[in-house]
Amino acid sequence: MVKVGLAPIREIEENIKQFAGEEVSRKVMEGIELLTNASSEELAVWVKGAMGRLDALVDEGTKARIMENCGYSCAVQNRKVIERAVARRKKFDSVDEFLDVEQRKPMRGTRLVREGDILYQYYTPRTFAKSLRCYCSLIRSLPADETISQTYCHCAKGFVKKFWEGVLEKPVDVEFIQSIMSGAQECKFAIHI
Repeated sequence: MVKVGLAPIREIEENIKQFAGEEVSRKVMEGIELLTNASSEELAVWVKGAMGRLDALVDEGTKARIMENCGYSCAVQNRKVIERAVARRKKFDSVDEFLDVEQRKPMRGTRLVREGDILYQYYTPRTFAKSLRCYCSLIRSLPADETISQTYCHCAKGFVKKFWEGVLEKPVDVEFIQSIMSGAQECKFAIHI
């Protein structure tokens, strides 16, 4: 059994309280006390259930805001990934040069396609150094025959937004398009640069 930290779950809980209130948070977090010694699969199944409860209790905009905020926190926790990308960007004279190189030789487990002012970023965690179902440690152990609500993947949207804002040094809009964890072959985001 792999012991899983609950800090990211508590982050979700705090964001639910902030954007949807205590009552909704209490309902979504039902059963969290049972996760103290949970395996990664048990945690992933619980998160799936929590997202189902969140879907039933709040509107689309609120769900997206809750999970995007979690992604912003994830970007802070994983700032080294962003710092490395910023360092790569600074080696080029222009953003266009940087993006051309990134498209030809993307970070492992990702793929980039630029169409004018839209950069499509694809996550392909199966092609990462160690094949993964998802980059997120909270849900990567969800049984292979199960999917999770796309609500959860707005967390990745928040991370992608902070990643590209850091790299490009300007605000960007990000659109979540599809997710492996919801049944697609790869995750896809549109970054409006």
